[in-house]
Amino acid sequence: MFPAQWLEVFRSLSKTNPASFSRERSRYLSSGKSGVVNWVDDERVWKQYLINPEQAAVEHRAYQRIGSHPNVVKLLAVLEDGSIVLERGKVLRGVCRYPSANEISLQRKLRWLTQAATGYQHLHDCNIIHADVGCHNMIITNEDNLKLIDFEGCSIDGGQNDACYEWFSYKRSVPEVTRKTDIFAFGCAFYEVMTGLQPYHELRNSAPGTNQVQLLYADNSFPDVTFVPLGRLILRCWRGDFDSMNEVIQELEAFRPDPVTRNKMSRADLEPDRIWGLRK
Repeated sequence: MFPAQWLEVFRSLSKTNPASFSRERSRYLSSGKSGVVNWVDDERVWKQYLINPEQAAVEHRAYQRIGSHPNVVKLLAVLEDGSIVLERGKVLRGVCRYPSANEISLQRKLRWLTQAATGYQHLHDCNIIHADVGCHNMIITNEDNLKLIDFEGCSIDGGQNDACYEWFSYKRSVPEVTRKTDIFAFGCAFYEVMTGLQPYHELRNSAPGTNQVQLLYADNSFPDVTFVPLGRLILRCWRGDFDSMNEVIQELEAFRPDPVTRNKMSRADLEPDRIWGLRK
């Protein structure tokens, strides 16, 4: 059970009466490190915290701090056991998976990425580090807007984070998580949205793959982005050139793709060998 005053605060943020939600009619959708997400209806999901209730408290605090923001998933209800009902959307990773990424216009991708960066800037303004930035933690709503999800492992006010970045989206840092580690991981998400492939994905199934990626990042060796739109921006995220998401947003807003010649990448440019820099 969670403190009554917390439940009242969260209910004040919500748009849906918790009593309208039927657990019996819900269906399993996915699971993560500490909880399960269930289908409620075409507009809502129900998130249960099954392993570590303390992570529920962290996510509740994060939503209280964040409030309502157009690029953060809507908190619709908080139930008596601390589980939450959230706005539903399609996970960005599934939407942008190779080779279907080529079917999405560059302008649309840039709009989504600008929305993501705006959401992360709001988190940072609230003194929250997400600590698990990636396409798996972004959704596309029915209105075709991008929103951030999953705050159960974030760091609030410099506190301990329980989440961790994916194997390809973290460069070792002291402190372990900062605004810059979020920005680094955002560069990896940017690369994935543009190509449909994760950075160094060819190393994923090799035994020393994760360690090899960490060594490459420590040596400032990053995937070739020669043929990736806004590759320079991605590299700047990886190299630590940006001190804030606001700087990333400014770069995104300054870019104006030619609607005829730069709306989409060619299929040749999306071929893995071309992206890895193995083909001239």
